[in-house]
Formats: sequence, C-alpha cells, structure tokens
Amino acid sequence: MVCLWQPQSVLKLTNTNDINTQSGRFSNGEATRGERDMTTNKNSLYRWYVVILLLLIFILSYLDRYIVTLLVEPIKKAMGLSDFQVGLLLGPAFSLFHVLVSIPLGWYGDRSNRKYLLIAGIIIWCAMTTGSGLVVTFIPLLLMRLGLGLGEAVVSPCSVSIISDYFDRKQRTRAISVYMAGPYLGAGLAFLGGALIVGWLEKVGHIDWPLLGTLSPWQSAFVIVGLPGFLFAALMLTVREPERQEQLAAAQGGGKAFRYIIKRWKGFGAVFVGSTCNFAMSALAFWNIPLFQRVWGWSVVEIGTVTGIFYFTAGPIGTAIAVWTHRRFGEGRADGSMIVLLLGLAISIPASAIYPVMPSASVAVVLMFIAFIGKSVATAGGPASMMAVTPGEIRGQSMAIFNTVIALIGPLFGPPLIGWAIDASGDPKSIGMVLSAYVLIVGIPSILLVCLGLKHYRGAVHELEAALKV
Repeated sequence: MVCLWQPQSVLKLTNTNDINTQSGRFSNGEATRGERDMTTNKNSLYRWYVVILLLLIFILSYLDRYIVTLLVEPIKKAMGLSDFQVGLLLGPAFSLFHVLVSIPLGWYGDRSNRKYLLIAGIIIWCAMTTGSGLVVTFIPLLLMRLGLGLGEAVVSPCSVSIISDYFDRKQRTRAISVYMAGPYLGAGLAFLGGALIVGWLEKVGHIDWPLLGTLSPWQSAFVIVGLPGFLFAALMLTVREPERQEQLAAAQGGGKAFRYIIKRWKGFGAVFVGSTCNFAMSALAFWNIPLFQRVWGWSVVEIGTVTGIFYFTAGPIGTAIAVWTHRRFGEGRADGSMIVLLLGLAISIPASAIYPVMPSASVAVVLMFIAFIGKSVATAGGPASMMAVTPGEIRGQSMAIFNTVIALIGPLFGPPLIGWAIDASGDPKSIGMVLSAYVLIVGIPSILLVCLGLKHYRGAVHELEAALKV
C-alpha cells in the first residue's frame, strides 16, 4: 500500500513492512535487492519478537490472575469465607476495576505511547499480586484483586493495537491468533506450575522472607508469582512504538469508538456476543479445583497438574486449528475470523456443559480437554474479528470496549453467581450441576445470535475496506 500522509488527511495508509526501518541506499537513492531482502527479514524477525514478548506478558498476566484458583481452599479456611465470598475474589474483585478503567485507558492508549502505558500496567498488577501475599483478611485481599484488575486492564487493548500496527491485514489474523494463545498458556502455567509451587510450599510450610516477614504457604505463592513481572516491564523498553495504520479522518473526534461501534451495532454485536459467551465459559476454570476436590476427591496437585497440561496442549492445538481454519475456510472471506469464533463455540459449549456432570473423573477430564480446545479456537477468533472491522486510530478504544463487554457476564457475574447457587443448594457437591446449567443458559442463546449476526458483520467489514480504498 502507498503512504498518503497529510495533516488532517482523509486517509493514511502505511506499508507495515516499512515501520521504523531504514534500508541501505546507493548514491542514486535506490536500494539493492539484497539490502531490501535483508531489511525485510530483519523487520519480520523484529515484528515477531514483539508478538512473542507481548505473548509472554499476556501469559504472565493470566498466571497472576489464576493463581488464586489453586488457593481457594486454604484462603477460605484461613479467612473463614463462604463460596459466595470466594466467588467475589475469583470474579468481581478482579473484573470491577478491569471493566471500569478499560475504556478510559483504551481511549488514552489511542492518544499516547502504548508501550509506556503497558509498562505502567505491568508494574501495578505485579505489585498487587505480591501484595496479595501480605494480607490476612478478606477486605484487603479484595482490594489487592481490584488493583490487579486495574493493572491488567491495559494489557490486551495496548498489545492487540500494537500488533495490528506491525502487521498488514493479510498477516494480522495469524499474529493475533498467536498472541491470543496467551490466556491458555498463562492459565496452564498457573495450574501446572502453580500446583507444583503450592504442593512444594505445603511441604515447606511457613517461610521467612527478607523484609516481608513470615508468610504461610498460600501467601508465599502470591509473592513467588508476582515478582517476575518487573523483569518483563524492563524488557518492554526494547519495543518501538509503531506508527498507527489504517486511519480514517471520518472516525476522529471525542467518543469516536462508541459512535463507530453503535452505528454498526449489529455487526459488532455478533463479535461481542460470541466472545462474551466464550469468556463466560472461562468461569468454569475458576471452579475446577473445588469441582474435582468435592466431587471426585482429587488433590490440588492432581487437578492442577492435569488442568495445566490441558491448557498447555489445548491452547496451542486450538491456536493451530484457528490458523488452519482461517486459512482453509476464511481466506478471502469478509467473515473469516468470525468462522473461527463460531467453530470454537460449537466445540466448547457442548463439552463444557457435559464434563462437570460426568459420573467419573476420567471421562470428565477428556471432555474438559475438548472444551479447552474449543475455547482456545474461539479466543483466537474474537480479537481478530474486532480488528477486521475497526479503523486504526480507535483500535485501543474498541478493544477496551470489547474487553469491558465480555467481562460483564464472564468474570464479573459468573463466579459469584455460581458460588451463590452452590450456597443456595445447601450441598457443596452440587457444584457440577450448577456449572452445567450455567453453560447451557449462557451458551445456547449466544451461538444462535452469532449465526444471525454474520451477515451484518460482513457488511461492516466491506464498509471499512471500501473506505480504506478511497
């Protein structure tokens, strides 16, 4: 594409292969083919370095977010909590600030340096995770989880926006699909690595930390997973802020992301509904440890190890399926990314509804693995679908709005509702039936609405593509 840049121009398109690069020149101003190839290769390697670094940060964010899941029973015992209070820690305590600040931070990210905004977020959430290990009562821990949500609110909007500006529309889905393996790799690390850490800490007992004092095993777990994040904040200094691509002057002005999305609400709605449903399925992961402990008598180490292995394997498998599906069935289609999202839902919803009510743990874990694959496929499709219908200058805001919408039903309302239903039943072992009912109530209407919205989504894609060619 050709770069057409003028102040307040109607359109600005830049070849993403030329972002922040300098090629060798002869005296006549022309570069040799070898120089151009070398520059292109360097650019490609650097762009993928950025993707991998952002992926590692995304993984870390999920490790810090999910580690509390393995500590439900010791925290519940130490603080005398109900399942409803546990649900508040698993869901709203993290999601409330995450929801409230995502859109303002996305707006700010579209007008500022996204790299430094992300660095600030990393420092905040790692400090809050470490601080969670220093509290002994419910309210302070609740506040630390709120701070964790505040820090992590910038991760996905800034990262997806940066990646989108490093890759053109043809390569973008692949890059974002790789990045969106982060939730599954992060959750896998939380369950697998976290289970090993928790098991080791239970054997070691209380630890005397320099400056921090004597901490119980569950408190030490928070400290151990919180401290490494500060290293990744430093590594972000190696990332160059890319030039914003595919901008439309028509989309400028205050509140532009809201106006742009609302005007095309049927097309965007299909993405929101599908991704919200997929994210709502993640509420089951928060309750997997209590499910297997209460129903089948598994230990934290056993279910944490199995779940972690599943995340590590299902995440890459789902990502590979997403990339293959887009290449095989979505290449050249306006709704190619939505096909990926829809396939993921078709796999995850049935499996997620069935595995909590299986008569044996062995059958349950097989179906849970299939559910994880489906969620990974859908997770890759959602953000890629958003980027296909969003102009460059509102990508941070649009992703913040996207994250806000999908967090309302999933992490914000899902875990406490599940905890309330379990408490209301009077039987902690009813957790399987409650989880299954939750999936069916959320999943069946969602997949029908996504199918109905596909034609409107295609119209929004065609509209943006036509505007970019003007």
